[in-house]
Amino acid sequence: MSSHPGSGLNEAIELAEYLQSVGHKPEQVQDFYPTPGTLSTCMYYTGLDPRYMEKVFVPKSQREKTTQRALIQYRSPNNYEIVKAALLKSGRKDLIGHDSKALIRPPRVVRPKQEKAPQYHRGKATLRKPKTSQKKKK
Repeated sequence: MSSHPGSGLNEAIELAEYLQSVGHKPEQVQDFYPTPGTLSTCMYYTGLDPRYMEKVFVPKSQREKTTQRALIQYRSPNNYEIVKAALLKSGRKDLIGHDSKALIRPPRVVRPKQEKAPQYHRGKATLRKPKTSQKKKK
């Protein structure tokens, strides 16, 4: 479940790390939806943990909810930019890379195409030109 009261960005990243460590790849994620009579709903509406009367973070904006959902499904290519932005925002560049603990890979570098290298013919470097039709002279 994503966007649960008390779950901020760091907790969502911690959950993504845990899911990776156990090899779980969730296909579906449910966003928190307040239901009557639960402590979670009380925390959602008041922003306080009723057991200790301490403030808790409650993700309510669409951006926060989308980020938490994307972190749980960090393997999806559609979530790459969201996950990358969240990791950079939280200072967790260590989770971007080729390490076994990394959640996502660094972006691929697209190099521009280079001109063809010269072809060698009988020991001399020559560039082959396309054949053109020659007009016959009368």
